[in-house]
Amino acid sequence: MARWLHFPSARLPGVFLVAVSLLLAALISARRQNEKSFVPAHTFSLQAKNSSEWTPFGGSWAIADGAVESNSYERGAKLLAGLKSWSNYTVTTDILFRGPAADMGVVIRSNDESRGVDAYNGYFVGLRSLDGTLVMGRASYSWLEVLPVSIPGGVHPFTWYRLRVTAYACNIGASVTNLSTQQTAWIAFQEHFCIKSGRFGLRTLNANAEWRNVRVEPASWKDCDDLEQHAGFVQHPVIVNGPPWWTPWHVGVLFMCALTTAMLIQLGYFRFQTWKTKTISRERERLAQEIHDTMAQGFAGIGYQIQGIRTGIVRAKTLDAHNIVDQLNVAYQLVRSCHQEASRTISILGQSSPSIENNLFGELAEIARRTAPDSISIAAELDGEPVPLNLRVADALLHIGREAIINALAHADPTILKITLSYGEGNVELVVADNGSGFEYPKNKEGFGILGMQKRARGLDTTLQIRSAPRQGTEVRVKISLQTVRLRDRLVTLLKRRLAG
Repeated sequence: MARWLHFPSARLPGVFLVAVSLLLAALISARRQNEKSFVPAHTFSLQAKNSSEWTPFGGSWAIADGAVESNSYERGAKLLAGLKSWSNYTVTTDILFRGPAADMGVVIRSNDESRGVDAYNGYFVGLRSLDGTLVMGRASYSWLEVLPVSIPGGVHPFTWYRLRVTAYACNIGASVTNLSTQQTAWIAFQEHFCIKSGRFGLRTLNANAEWRNVRVEPASWKDCDDLEQHAGFVQHPVIVNGPPWWTPWHVGVLFMCALTTAMLIQLGYFRFQTWKTKTISRERERLAQEIHDTMAQGFAGIGYQIQGIRTGIVRAKTLDAHNIVDQLNVAYQLVRSCHQEASRTISILGQSSPSIENNLFGELAEIARRTAPDSISIAAELDGEPVPLNLRVADALLHIGREAIINALAHADPTILKITLSYGEGNVELVVADNGSGFEYPKNKEGFGILGMQKRARGLDTTLQIRSAPRQGTEVRVKISLQTVRLRDRLVTLLKRRLAG
């Protein structure tokens, strides 16, 4: 079944007006472009009063009595007229020169002109008296010439020659006729990436010359094709290899670039060595903190227990075997705890131990139940789905939690101690709270335990939050982003492998 598309009739006039407006704008733009590129048929009167039509670039020019004279031996003097938007046109003029050697003719499609030889972007067609040829080429502040064509009878001073040049699209053709002998020569040229438009003008090279009957008119493809037919073949530009790249300037630039690169590499190496040294120093500080918080404190406790046993033995008049056994048992437990802490610290530098990574909550709850007396109620709560933790994260949380538990039991005299471990989207949070006596924070001076917890938190790019007030309890909270830690650990591991390799 066919379907008909229905448009609201009220919109049709508006759409029609927009379409007509766009069409008119396109037509006006195309017409203006054609008007700019259109070349009117014009014969220059060459009188002094009309000299404003011409713009000189070097040389000495005189316009009077229907002729243009160049009275200078300057190389590459130019006298230009017309518009830069002119595209397809034909220039006709009669040329005469005085002197033993000359190079004179016309410039077409000229742009970016300045004084000097070949100091413009355009084409030149002219007569060369040294070898009696008709020459054609492209100037772009350099010179690219096609094969010259010999003029029958040569080129002689004080002889009038009629030069006709046609430019259509990327095809340029020219003819020159000796007005005394009526001998003619033709030349044709084609360039794929040509100059599309530009002014025309007169040009001499080391010659006094005269031009008469200067005329410009629109050109068609037939005009250019007729010249190509007489020329017999169409020439194309020959790309000549330029000078070698290894000039003194380029060698100097290359040397400076190499020197700069070497200095940057050296600077980067020094920066890397500095960063490496700082990283090693921070790692040493972290290990020192680990040893102080674990084995050093444990060994100090063992020393206190042995010292107590010794003092009791020395001072006691009668030896109480049960008392000695209890104290030795405490010392044994401390030794065992130190051994466990040493194993855990060594595992950080070697293979990871899965006990903390997979059961951090159980470790924290066990520490609280083992340390707290029976009079304190322990509440342990696990939120979210537990995930295996990086060993550094698990170890840091374990030490922070243990320090917070020990501080609460030793200083706050609480009746309730609550431990909460929460797993969220890409993060893990530990909260240790008690209902003890509390303290003024942060007015009170921070102890070594709090400083150690803060340092461990900073090592994982997070902060430790402590909320406390007198008789209002204490809450220690730390939250770690697992994604940031994992990315950083991967980068550190990759860097270590590269350095080891």
